[in-house]
Amino acid sequence: MINVLVIFHSCSGETEKLALAAAVGAVQARANIRMRRLPDNSTESNEALSRMRREYVAPAPADTLWADAVIIGMNGTLCGVIDNPADATAFGRRMAERTRAIKG
Repeated sequence: MINVLVIFHSCSGETEKLALAAAVGAVQARANIRMRRLPDNSTESNEALSRMRREYVAPAPADTLWADAVIIGMNGTLCGVIDNPADATAFGRRMAERTRAIKG
């Protein structure tokens, strides 16, 4: 099996949507996934932020040791270029498939 770590930072939920879409793509390619949210220093409090603070844990060193591939989402993009869920799903699937091919 291939292990894909999806790390993201989101306060509004928009980058979370991209991260979730990438995770779906990785699962479609039969990878194991871990979703991790980077902690925030925001004093803001909205429904999405409160929910994400409850639902996700921060990445830990053990996560990086477990992972064969890492996808990072920040500032409304994945890996700095993908900005919509459909492309994020395709990207997650490609990452898992390419990692599997490399691992052999």
